[in-house]
Amino acid sequence: MAARKGPGCPRFAVGNRWSAWWASLGMAVVSAAAVPEAALRWRQLPPLPDPRGFASPFVGVDRGVLLVAGGANFPEKQLWDGGRKVWHDRVFALEAGAAEWRPAGRLPRALGYGTAISTADGVLCIGGSDAREHHAAVFLLQWRDGNLAVIPQPPLPRPIALAAGARAGDVMYVAGGLAAPDAPEPLRTFLAFDLRRPEAGWRELPSWPGPGRSQAVAAAVGDDFFLFSGLRPATATTAGPRLEYLKDAYRYSPGRGWTRLPDLPHAAAAAASPAPTLGGDVLAVGGVDGTGFGRPPQEFHLVPQRIQRWSSVAKTWSEAGNAPVGRVCVSTAEWGGEWILPSGERSAGVRSPEVWALDVRAAGK
Repeated sequence: MAARKGPGCPRFAVGNRWSAWWASLGMAVVSAAAVPEAALRWRQLPPLPDPRGFASPFVGVDRGVLLVAGGANFPEKQLWDGGRKVWHDRVFALEAGAAEWRPAGRLPRALGYGTAISTADGVLCIGGSDAREHHAAVFLLQWRDGNLAVIPQPPLPRPIALAAGARAGDVMYVAGGLAAPDAPEPLRTFLAFDLRRPEAGWRELPSWPGPGRSQAVAAAVGDDFFLFSGLRPATATTAGPRLEYLKDAYRYSPGRGWTRLPDLPHAAAAAASPAPTLGGDVLAVGGVDGTGFGRPPQEFHLVPQRIQRWSSVAKTWSEAGNAPVGRVCVSTAEWGGEWILPSGERSAGVRSPEVWALDVRAAGK
């Protein structure tokens, strides 16, 4: 089952400021010195069994099986040809070493643009949107003996989509996002869910010392949670909608609170999230910085392949070469020593079924 929406669908509708802005995110090719192969090793896994691929599906691992669920695409016509955006409820599973994905079941509803994290009990899927609204529902996807189960969990205190989330230790954090498709401002909400005490539900914690944002990037190193980049409405008065592509970065440490980190060299809104980590370092892979803003999407401004790296030793960001492809709206999961980047958008409105794996086991600091 797939949910359809016409010209008024979230994020692309005329009259919806977030929709119009996203349609002209301004994706441009960026070149940088290549990273030595011994440092960052990439390989392709079997592509998803959909020729177009998906933006922002739920991604995680349960019982050693990689799960990709939901997401959105334009299956009939491209965005610029008047195509309708469609949210999906299909779930796909890939077993280690398998040559292809297998159908695994369906979500409770067509859903995408939520947050997901792997836990010992299954893949925790948080919030998200469909063709009509944003949701507060939270559920576990469990893969047991070739069968998919969906287990309800305590809901978010409010509907949220396009947030950034990651698991730090035994706590799942969710930051920012949008409360509704037509929300005038992004959220500064910072929520925590203790996986050891799920009955306690979600707690609201003090926000980071910066503006609200949607499509930010999260990461986790030990018990620390990182939040960086994202989008918010520009403060300057201009003719037509404008976005600010944020470069600021923050770290949250339990018991100590928030620390502002140095800014990224470039904004990386909607980059792969949770961001891959190398020991104590964090990699911002892809994302957009506003270059080429306002150009029509059919010009195929590709997402930057740029990688930016936070060094836990130098305490700063640096450019770290290129990924083999650029993607935005791509969720990630760690699987067998690799970070998996399935599907996502390669240019405005254009998805890809490709699945890439970043092997961090041999990468040095």
